[in-house]
Amino acid sequence: MRINKYLAKCGLGSRRKCDEFISSGKIKVNGKIVNDFSLNISDECFVQFNNKLINISEDVIYVLNKPRGYICTKDDNLDRRIIYDLLPNKNNLFSIGRLDYDTTGILLVTNDGDLSYKLSHPKFNVDKKYYVFTDKKLSNTDIVKVKKGIKLENDLLKAEIRFLEHINNGYFWDVILKEGKNREIKRIFKYFDSRVLNLHRYEFAGIKLNGLKEGKYRKLSRKFLNKILKTKKNNY
Repeated sequence: MRINKYLAKCGLGSRRKCDEFISSGKIKVNGKIVNDFSLNISDECFVQFNNKLINISEDVIYVLNKPRGYICTKDDNLDRRIIYDLLPNKNNLFSIGRLDYDTTGILLVTNDGDLSYKLSHPKFNVDKKYYVFTDKKLSNTDIVKVKKGIKLENDLLKAEIRFLEHINNGYFWDVILKEGKNREIKRIFKYFDSRVLNLHRYEFAGIKLNGLKEGKYRKLSRKFLNKILKTKKNNY
């Protein structure tokens, strides 16, 4: 098995992230630092990350309904709450993408680096669907501009935006992203001088919360996930 795939299956992150670990000299095979990205790992090899022995672990995928006030990193110097405290075992787990501190909704957490790559890389065009509540309304012209893409801070930001209703002195939207750049939705609305008051992701890659309560999680079966991935692959 190619080394970056092996590292991903050990739960270190995506293959791209594992390549970064190799480049930075953090990976040893049979006691020696590795710099050969084409190296294949056999059953006889022992592999270390930061001098700690690692092994392939059983794939785990959780669906978490993230509450407001939690961050998606494992450590925080501001002593904020982290999503991994809501899960049964945070060892080798990482989120597929992130949700901001004040954003709620569906988040996938796994130890499978390959899965993370398939569901987060822009080339796979995975839908991420949000409900957004703002203080100002976008015009139809603004919505068309966002669908075509707006250039902002060296990023091309795109989204499908559909107006739902005007409630409680604010505006309710359905927004679909294909990529999910850092704070993308907030940046899009801010571009048009509209402030996001509430942001909730209700669907990711065709997976929904289905009544899962805030702060709770459920485990996805590999069979169900493979069905989702197969459907998406056939649509590409």
